[in-house]
Amino acid sequence: MGYVHPTQTFLMIKFFRKIRQNLLQKGKMRRYLLYAASEILLVVIGILIAVSINNWNEVRKNRATENKLLLELKENLSINIKRLTDDIILEDKTIEAINYIAEHFDARRDYQESLDSYFKLAFFAPDIVLSESAFESIRSRGFEIIRSDELRKSIIELFDVSYANMISETVRLENQFWPAAILPIKHKYFRPVDEQRIRPVNYMRLLNDPIYLNTILDRKNFRAQSKHLKSQCLLATEATMEAINNYLNEEKK
Repeated sequence: MGYVHPTQTFLMIKFFRKIRQNLLQKGKMRRYLLYAASEILLVVIGILIAVSINNWNEVRKNRATENKLLLELKENLSINIKRLTDDIILEDKTIEAINYIAEHFDARRDYQESLDSYFKLAFFAPDIVLSESAFESIRSRGFEIIRSDELRKSIIELFDVSYANMISETVRLENQFWPAAILPIKHKYFRPVDEQRIRPVNYMRLLNDPIYLNTILDRKNFRAQSKHLKSQCLLATEATMEAINNYLNEEKK
């Protein structure tokens, strides 16, 4: 819409006022009423057009905001997919390390320096760190910014249910087990070599203590549970990523 100068508006009002006055002075009441009704109708139409333009601008802004937030969310999900994938690999390596130690101990084999890296892995305790900045931006903006009911539910389900359950369950297992069982054994039987290895202070005492082996076998079960939870979250994350891609592609058409 073009810009209307205030002087032009004043002249238009003055012009219509003269028409009304002339009609009244000439006693043409019927024409005056028709003219007044037409003028009111034009005002109403003008208001409706202005409201429509305002609504259109608001919809356009909301769609731009929605698109921006979904693109940011895709970046978060890409990070989470990589982190979950890496964590699952570490869970598998921990399970393999515990199996190797158990087999070595059951066979009553002698100490080998190569065991040091397996001892370290057997105590692996993953930190669950997921990227959620875009989701929090959507939450603060209002979830209704996502127009698709299905996509909105999928995103909320992923972050508020799948991720939340995985983190709380993993943290619960670690908090119950780590300080009470792992740290005392670690401090009693091992000393650090470097970031990747720990070494037994007395290998024979360690070999003959069934508590150590039973403890890491329990930990193997925890790692299997953690892997299962992360695998489910990985699938849910990939599904949500695909849903976002499909939604954005449809919007481009």
